[in-house]
Amino acid sequence: MAGSRLNPLVMVSLIGLIGSSSFAAEGDRRNQVLLTAQATTSTPQECKTPKPGDYLVVAQGSKRGIPLGRLLKENWSADGEVKGTRFEREGQVYTQTSYKGKWQRLSSCGVLVERGTTGERSEVILYGNGSPRVGLDTSHGGVVNETWISQSVLNCREKDLNGTLVNVQQGFDLKSGIWHPNAMIKRETWINGGVAGIAIIANGGKSQVSAYQGRLIMDPDASCIGRLRLQDAKGITYVYVAILRSDRKGYAYLQTQGSKLNVGLSSR
Repeated sequence: MAGSRLNPLVMVSLIGLIGSSSFAAEGDRRNQVLLTAQATTSTPQECKTPKPGDYLVVAQGSKRGIPLGRLLKENWSADGEVKGTRFEREGQVYTQTSYKGKWQRLSSCGVLVERGTTGERSEVILYGNGSPRVGLDTSHGGVVNETWISQSVLNCREKDLNGTLVNVQQGFDLKSGIWHPNAMIKRETWINGGVAGIAIIANGGKSQVSAYQGRLIMDPDASCIGRLRLQDAKGITYVYVAILRSDRKGYAYLQTQGSKLNVGLSSR
């Protein structure tokens, strides 16, 4: 009808219809892009066959509600055999034991490791090259995470740590029969087995700074394993078992005595 005007309600309805059609088309385009991206990124990459060799395993968590720290010096054979030495602190009890076991592939990038006759088992995720990277202790009553480090040449010496290292440490303090979490970061300088450093400690919502010094003594009968004794500015002594990384990038350590249970890993 010439010269007539549309009813305002009709105009609103038409605009709404056009707008909803436009938004729907845009939504379809976005959904298509999202589906394409998901299809591209959700395809899992295959991992190579698990690598036989020597590994350092740094583990921390709890077992049946009791704090646990553990270092493993472990060897995998191509036939699936596992053997190693376990350094473990469960609560106030420290033990060092040898063990044997087996590993088997669960998936392209997953491995199950069973150790000894006590039911200890770990599920491990591999790098693409087949090296273990991280794991979880899935034994009954355990909540323990693991960091795996390849050990290539097992002829470590004290001087391999020479230079500056940075440490990240976590653990627990036993006070009045209750374990309280703590965390620590450290910067330290090594010279031929001697060490001096500064630690920043977080405990119960408070932080403090402490200087320390000490010495590492390597075990002549066990490659890359040593005993580390540190003393802080108050004269308190702390004793650890340490396993050096064969790539000379640092070491892992576990406190073996006292009312503190700490696990740490250092790097350059």
